[in-house]
Amino acid sequence: MTESISRAEYLQENPKARAWAALDDATNAQMAITPGAIRLEPGSFEGKRALILGAGVGGLTTAYELLAHETGMDVTVLEAQNRTGGRCLSLRTGDTLTEDKCSKLFGSEPGETQTVRFKQPVGDSTPYLNAGPGRIPSSHKRLLNYLRDFGVEVEIYVMNSMSNLVYMQEGPLKDTPLIYRQLDHNVRGWIAQMVYENADKLLGSKNLAVDKSDQSDLADKLRKLMISFGELDEEGRYAPTPGTEGFENAISRAGFDVLPGVKAGKIAEAIKLEDLLGSEFWKQTRFYQPADFLWQQAIFQPVGGMDQVQHAFARKVAELGGDIHLNSPVQSIDWDEETKEFVVLVAQVGTDELIEYRADYCFSNMAMPFLSKILSEKLREGPAGTGFDEPFKDGIAAVFAAQDRSREGPDGTYRDKFLACTSKVGWQADRVLWQGEEITHQHYSEKNFDAQDVSDEEEGVVPIFGGISWTSHPIMQIWYPSNAYHDQKGVLTGAYNFTENAFKAGNMPVAERLDLAREGASLFNQKFGAGLHDGVAIAWQKMPYIKGGWAYWQAVGKPDVAAGHFNRLSQGTGVYEASGSMSDPVFFVVGDQLSSLPGWQEGAIAAALNALSRMARPDLQIPHLERLPDTRLIVEGI
Repeated sequence: MTESISRAEYLQENPKARAWAALDDATNAQMAITPGAIRLEPGSFEGKRALILGAGVGGLTTAYELLAHETGMDVTVLEAQNRTGGRCLSLRTGDTLTEDKCSKLFGSEPGETQTVRFKQPVGDSTPYLNAGPGRIPSSHKRLLNYLRDFGVEVEIYVMNSMSNLVYMQEGPLKDTPLIYRQLDHNVRGWIAQMVYENADKLLGSKNLAVDKSDQSDLADKLRKLMISFGELDEEGRYAPTPGTEGFENAISRAGFDVLPGVKAGKIAEAIKLEDLLGSEFWKQTRFYQPADFLWQQAIFQPVGGMDQVQHAFARKVAELGGDIHLNSPVQSIDWDEETKEFVVLVAQVGTDELIEYRADYCFSNMAMPFLSKILSEKLREGPAGTGFDEPFKDGIAAVFAAQDRSREGPDGTYRDKFLACTSKVGWQADRVLWQGEEITHQHYSEKNFDAQDVSDEEEGVVPIFGGISWTSHPIMQIWYPSNAYHDQKGVLTGAYNFTENAFKAGNMPVAERLDLAREGASLFNQKFGAGLHDGVAIAWQKMPYIKGGWAYWQAVGKPDVAAGHFNRLSQGTGVYEASGSMSDPVFFVVGDQLSSLPGWQEGAIAAALNALSRMARPDLQIPHLERLPDTRLIVEGI
């Protein structure tokens, strides 16, 4: 089963872990820092050349901003793969997917090739799977602003429909799929009842410091609040019921065993408090993730697939005169001291000859560990007074070490790396498997009318339209499509997992990963599991030129150490000249890996804007962070 740890337990084991970054006020007060993203001035880099290594969202944002503000910079993007987007990947029928055989950064051989074979019945929309990022929080204003300006239509991504299912393999509620609303509202009801019964005592707590003269009045108000909060009866009891005559005071938030409508309806009975607590549902699953800030509605997705993001950026870059060269993996980055230029060598398909590119500025959007062999030795670890500045060298060396020393041991056990493990599985299936069978029509000739009804097994089932079902099985999550609800077929994310679960899945052959995903789906419903077809699996730690889902800075070291390296890398670096002086910053790392929103496209945009601000105003530093967010909290939702 999945690793079982609650947020409270994780924070107990990692007392300095934070879900959000914290500014280092003491340090920033002593420095001249940027007040925010600095607008680039027209003509400010006339005649200069920039090379952007990697066409992920961070690299494309960098290219777009340089061109859109008419800086005069000549912009070329070099992308190793045959597509833009990096980890932003939408798969459609006919696409192929080839992982490497292992997670080594260099020298790994190609593994098995999968072909996407989703069907498209007549009248259905084009099926696709977002194999990478799949949602855009409404708080990610910069990304949404770009999409609006670029004319990319977005639609709601449903994080939680309340009809989604929860399956646990241990405890008193094990082996029975439960409806999310039942767990959620039963918990609220029982907690509300206990608060109602103990309102006077609770308000007398020393920790609340409520004035004694106010306690009686406030206790009465607290009891009234609990009636509304927990849907209690007038005596403060949680007891699901259709209510008295007229149905006006029903206690029914947790749902029905038989839906009201043609039939009178039957309220679902309460789940016992001892069973709810004994199940530890919040520990076995990511049950409360939809309540966390980044996953609160409204959340969006681009219409037609998340890759509409990079396609829009790429179109704009081309329109504005920039060049994007695909199938152009960078082999080395060096510095010509005489001409004060970066010299970048790029491989060509079908030949051993390399293409040379030169530029005044270099922005690396590749995952930082790849720089361990791509940067020349002189730049990355030359003697003091040569190559990059010393703080930058120390920072990238720490990242390299975090990736290298964390490699899985000879026993094949999982260990944290700088590039985190994550995997997904996609399936196609008939939507009736989660949206419900069609209502049947039965003709009664002796009465000469048609009766409409649902099957007995679906009398109390509310169709699932989007959202996520949670499980303690290693697949962890099933995402239902949040679009095209009237289509015959839909594409589900049949597994989305992290860390050790993803590590183990990634080490399986594709067929075994699909078997595991079907096994997890079948726990919710055998018919549902059997109806899944045309599966495709991806382990990001084995994807060429990527080798991970996001940056896990906690692998670099203790919080203050990791934050120190992060801050140094965020400033970019100049190059030492022969005279021993340091140039203004000319080399920058971009991407969500160097942002306070790791794992999110908004973070990639923020890192690009920071780098451009630093280039435009080298006299101002990017604000330093005292603590970095822990990606297990901010991305995985632990």
